[in-house]
Amino acid sequence: MGKQFAFNIKSSKVDHIVSVVDGPIFAPQNQYHVDVMKRNAREMSVLLTVSHVGVLSCGILWTIFPAVNKLLGDDVQFTAYFPFDTSQSMIFSIIQIYMSILIAVQAYGNVTMDCTIVAFYAQVRTQLQMLRFNLEHLADFDETKIDTIRTQSNGSIVYKDVVNRERMQTRLVRCVKHYQLIVWFCNEIEIIFGEAMVVMVLVTAWVICMTMYKIVKLSILSVEFLSMVVYLLCMLSQFFIYCFYGTQVIVESEHINESLYSCDWLALTPRFRKQLLIMMQYCTRPLAPRTAYIIPMSLETYISVLRFSYTLFTFLNRK
Repeated sequence: MGKQFAFNIKSSKVDHIVSVVDGPIFAPQNQYHVDVMKRNAREMSVLLTVSHVGVLSCGILWTIFPAVNKLLGDDVQFTAYFPFDTSQSMIFSIIQIYMSILIAVQAYGNVTMDCTIVAFYAQVRTQLQMLRFNLEHLADFDETKIDTIRTQSNGSIVYKDVVNRERMQTRLVRCVKHYQLIVWFCNEIEIIFGEAMVVMVLVTAWVICMTMYKIVKLSILSVEFLSMVVYLLCMLSQFFIYCFYGTQVIVESEHINESLYSCDWLALTPRFRKQLLIMMQYCTRPLAPRTAYIIPMSLETYISVLRFSYTLFTFLNRK
């Protein structure tokens, strides 16, 4: 509900960040950029497909196990209220089909929103990879790469940014603007979906705990047990993809300065090197996607949530 609220109420901001992705600064500039973006697109396509398959599997199992329990003579309770008797076979079948379709549609919508938000974070990671490539080749030109500096016949030193002053300055300015836009993009995602992420973290911890509490009381050979296990895996993977790509963003941003140091800076003037030092100082603090501006979306957070869920489960199980 929180994610749907964010998409609907803040649709103009969502449209804005989508337009930034399609803008000139985020556009690929060379073959490496194209390859990185294609790889990211394939990865997101696989993620969406796997998520939909998981939802479909869970929906099918949730449709089967009430019918099996009904055939076995067990009492079946629906998750919605109906002001009439649902015990008759025909009415039970209609209600079961209706509930299955309703839950499946809601699950598909929820999973699609999750994959969309994750795709935004994956785009941040991709742009950081593209920026790192640009920084590593900041002082490279079409001619043969010069390891240090050029020396004229009279013995005077000619640096690369003297021979190609405008091109070097343009490249650096573009890299700075690129990084600034990446930082803004990451912060804007946090602003748009921050409240929804808080709700998701709390609900995920609670649902994982309650699902485990339910599973331990079921027979391993029952269809309901299998359906609950699949549901638990879906919930675990839902939160995992956020933390995984959040960690990817952190790791890529931590290597920005390393990429900048890897460029041929020895062939640049001391004045230009000072500009590089200023940018390195600006990039010292890594990007860290957060929930409620406090909780980092990282694998450490994922493990902490699992520990909290297990602690809560242990407490309830003792009771």
